[in-house]
Amino acid sequence: MFIKKYVCWILWLLPMVASAQLKLYPIAHGISNQAGERQKDLPHMSLPFWDDFSTATHTDTLWEDKANVWINAGSAINPPTINVATFDGLDANGMAYAPNPNQNLDFGPTDLLASRKIKMTDVPIGQRNFVFLSFYYQWGGFGESPERNDRLELEFLNNQGVWKPIQTFVAEENQQPDEFYYFNIRINQDEYYHDDFQFRFQAYGKQSGRFDMWHIDYVYMNQGRTEDDDSHPDRTLTVPASGMFGSYFSIPVKHFQTSFTLTNPSFGVANIKASQTNINFSTYGTFKNYVGQEIYTHSELFDFDTPLQGTDASIQGKERRTVIMQEFPPLTTTDTLLFNPKADSIQIELELSLNTKDNVIPDDNGDYIFATYNPIDFRSNDTLRTTYFLKNYYAYDDGIAEYALGLAQSGSVAAYRFVMQTPEADTLNGVYVYFPNSYGTFASTVTFYVWDDNNGRPGSLLLEELVPVQRNNNNQFVLRPFIQSAIVQDTFYIGWRQSTGRVLIGLDTSNDSGEHLFFNNAGANPNTWETTQIYGSPMIRPRFGPGAVVTSTEERTKKEVVLYPNPNKGEFFLEGNAHRVQVLSASGHPVNIEQFQEGENKKRVKLLTPMAGLYIVRYFDGQAYQSQKIIIQE
Repeated sequence: MFIKKYVCWILWLLPMVASAQLKLYPIAHGISNQAGERQKDLPHMSLPFWDDFSTATHTDTLWEDKANVWINAGSAINPPTINVATFDGLDANGMAYAPNPNQNLDFGPTDLLASRKIKMTDVPIGQRNFVFLSFYYQWGGFGESPERNDRLELEFLNNQGVWKPIQTFVAEENQQPDEFYYFNIRINQDEYYHDDFQFRFQAYGKQSGRFDMWHIDYVYMNQGRTEDDDSHPDRTLTVPASGMFGSYFSIPVKHFQTSFTLTNPSFGVANIKASQTNINFSTYGTFKNYVGQEIYTHSELFDFDTPLQGTDASIQGKERRTVIMQEFPPLTTTDTLLFNPKADSIQIELELSLNTKDNVIPDDNGDYIFATYNPIDFRSNDTLRTTYFLKNYYAYDDGIAEYALGLAQSGSVAAYRFVMQTPEADTLNGVYVYFPNSYGTFASTVTFYVWDDNNGRPGSLLLEELVPVQRNNNNQFVLRPFIQSAIVQDTFYIGWRQSTGRVLIGLDTSNDSGEHLFFNNAGANPNTWETTQIYGSPMIRPRFGPGAVVTSTEERTKKEVVLYPNPNKGEFFLEGNAHRVQVLSASGHPVNIEQFQEGENKKRVKLLTPMAGLYIVRYFDGQAYQSQKIIIQE
């Protein structure tokens, strides 16, 4: 049984402090595709009302106010169906209701989810004792758990236009952390049988960010129901497809080998009905091969009406199951229509569909009672789409961040392990990274490191580079090319160091690569690396390609270059062996400068259009590229 019934509560022990030295932080989710979809002028609807949030487009007409809740697939644990509606302290634009860098106090109403107006007078008087509203809920999940005073309110609008509190949900301590709970309530009071009836969920908690999280799924209101009515003729997807290249969603195209790299993705299914049923599935792949300026597209059906497991399509009532695709991807194919060996990059789009009896009436051997459920479309949660890439980088993540990850203290270093999908050595010349927006004071630069492997832990330091931090919303990665590159083979690590300001990296909690994440408090060359308890995948993607190579920073002897004055008003000196000088803004863009040789080992550098802020000065010292920070004052 994957659902706990009755009014119950769960305690999730994953707070924002998820590890001794690594912490989870809330992030702004940006302007969602629900923002601005408040349908204030919709005509009144009749029962039934049903939404499982599996798609974010076709259900907008069910909700008068849906803009502020976050529809997502990664913040809840084991939801009944794929996607949930999440309540937190961020509005539709991804901004805190009451921004507070200290992330405390600021208690009050946060997200609101209000239904469309419902014509309850359409329900015959004799049926009004059999009208129920039900839904599944969870608090916390992968996010921050609500505290003692936080709550979620269910309210009904009566015939006097007054919102009446119906049920208060709070966080109690005696339940399990990984389950959704079922709530079902009868609606038979006369005051709710009018043509403007609505129900709504209102969260109360910290208004300063993505805190005090609640998750709602499978909202269903209809007549002809009972107190124990939690069985519906619905078979559903619950978990997105996993990686196709081992644990990776993307790998460099030149590292790709079909016999070595491809693995069968898995996905999650559930039977919402209380009795046994059968589920088959089909997978449809579209391959886009980019060769020069040309795009070659080929589509093919792989798994066709395939049983869930071997020859057995059966699934028990209320059962959840993880299913492995059997025919996709084609593991031994040599068909260049799918994987062209000359391609510069390849995009694979996977569409997976469940073949069930959803929406099939009993006369055709189905279980969909038309008079009861019409116009509900239970097939809406039967299809998922996933995209994979063969380009120039490795990615454990699927491109969507639910949270941010940061080191807990200055001087700490994190390292992220990557196992190459080729036995050949290659040149690592940069990193794609998602620096999400959050709240507080943050660093403008970050130092990245690359190490080789030493028995499953970071070994020799191969590369160290200071780069600007550019924070974005909406999962926008930024490329940070390295001035100097590193040759890596088999297993390598890429990581970052916490300086005086906080550096946050996007974290995808839909896919877990936490076993590859390490930290230490002794800098980039410690004796001991420790594992973490982080669940998820940091959104760091090492890039491969040509570049100037350094073998190991331990083999260098840096020559001192003195930069002064610092701070300055747009003019400074470099004294020492400094060549190929470049000045970058905090966002990583080159700044126009003039250089004047003042002596054999002394340069004067002048910014042509100086503006106050932080800048990075890069130069070659004869052995390696180095970086220093400067501050320009007005």
